[in-house]
Amino acid sequence: MKTNSNRLLSFSLLLVFTLAANAQDTRFKVLPAEQTGLKFSNTIVETEGLNVLSYEYFFNGGGTAVGDINNDGLPDLFFTANMGDNKLFLNLGNRKFKDITQQASPQLKGRQGGWKTGVTMADVNGDGWLDIYVCYSGKGEDDMRRNQLFINNKNSTFTEAAAVYGLDDKSLSTQAAFFDFDNDGDLDMFLLNHSNKKIDNMELARYRKDVDELAGSKLYRNDNNKFTNVSASSGIRQNPLTYGLGIVVADINQDGWQDVYVTNDYNEPDYCYLNNKDGTFKDVAQTSIMMACPT
Repeated sequence: MKTNSNRLLSFSLLLVFTLAANAQDTRFKVLPAEQTGLKFSNTIVETEGLNVLSYEYFFNGGGTAVGDINNDGLPDLFFTANMGDNKLFLNLGNRKFKDITQQASPQLKGRQGGWKTGVTMADVNGDGWLDIYVCYSGKGEDDMRRNQLFINNKNSTFTEAAAVYGLDDKSLSTQAAFFDFDNDGDLDMFLLNHSNKKIDNMELARYRKDVDELAGSKLYRNDNNKFTNVSASSGIRQNPLTYGLGIVVADINQDGWQDVYVTNDYNEPDYCYLNNKDGTFKDVAQTSIMMACPT
């Protein structure tokens, strides 16, 4: 059964902070936007041409990234809005934030008419400063779906450079994960995508070995800050049955190499990719997970 996120993801009303209290006291306190400065709403508006019937992932929600963009020791926040403007909030300390989207880069708001989804903060170019990668999906044209990479200029401003790095992917993207899959000291990228095709259960087998450039997830290798698509040789499933909802990177078998776990929607099972240490991965979900959790 498909799980949808809330129709309205809003940080305009509250920010939750842990309080040092005893077991009888309230553990969390709601702080209003007027106090924190966090005013953001992922407002979804259905139209005759764009709704949950025309695009099944309509209510899956936007993205949130937390990271220290100016290296001052305080976590900053970035929110994506599916149909509206993204926002970048600088942490001023004492639980107060400032919207710096416009001065950081007007392009951070997102491509007008594009459907923004997940967002990731990572030091993509290895200079010690966090960059921002924004994913796109939806029913738009290819160029409206091209993902964006914002390189940190080290002065609280950013420059969009996805095409320069080879990461302006036009897939139906849910989320990106940056990690060093080949242990060469730089960050590579796994792009989690999803299909928008309706496939009958009786036809699943015929599509399992197909390659769908828009729906299939992808693996990009970082070669001196130029990313190369190595999906075809890596063992990553790229068929139109990929309905990627979430991704986790971890050293699952504790061999010193990062592995990948992908959660899927509908009838497609999850993928558990073990790193073969040679640039390839093997999906061991059926053998490993079923043995540990028999039905």
